[in-house]
Amino acid sequence: MVQKRGPVAKTVSQGRAEEMVMAGSAPSASYAGDPIAHVHRGTGFVVLVDAGIVVYLTYTTLGALGFFPSSAAANGFLVVALVLAYSVYAGYRSRRSWAYWPAVGVLFAASIMFAFLAFLNLLQSLMSGEFILLVFTFLMGWAALGSGRRAVFHWHPVYRSGYHNTNPLTTFDLQDGEMLAACPSCLAVLAIRPAMLGQADKCPHCGNGLVSKELLARHGGEEE
Repeated sequence: MVQKRGPVAKTVSQGRAEEMVMAGSAPSASYAGDPIAHVHRGTGFVVLVDAGIVVYLTYTTLGALGFFPSSAAANGFLVVALVLAYSVYAGYRSRRSWAYWPAVGVLFAASIMFAFLAFLNLLQSLMSGEFILLVFTFLMGWAALGSGRRAVFHWHPVYRSGYHNTNPLTTFDLQDGEMLAACPSCLAVLAIRPAMLGQADKCPHCGNGLVSKELLARHGGEEE
């Protein structure tokens, strides 16, 4: 959680508060000046892994259904699919405009596949009574949720603009007295103004409180 000395910050109007940068993971020193770069780097790795999984599952499924007339056709499909998957990853990593939505498609495809595998494992576990399948159900469900969430925040306008910008924080037109601070729950970067925050103030993205009860109590004690 980002803690500041002195008065707790107060969010500005709803329109200003919605000027935020999607994060989703703790910032590191090397990306302190560009939180989008940190999120993009982590998402790029997920795109690479998910692309490989999508290719593998598609290849094995089509093979099981007898889609390939020969081993040469199967190998040719695998090579082409791997090249396309890596091209999407490489383009997304380099922030190419054309790779943005294909990467989202990869994330959504992986999420759907993970969810389907979770359902199959759950169904088999209920039928066979094998506990280990519930573990795989949880893992596949968690992977489906993770890939789905990574895909969804690509619709956020600030992340989208930051993807095409070397330093997205320069897109924030801060007014006099404003500063940037991170939401303690989702790490979205918000435009704030020094003042008092109330317990009812919520992050416009995740809906969680911007200040914890402990911080409010400590700040109240300091003021006394």
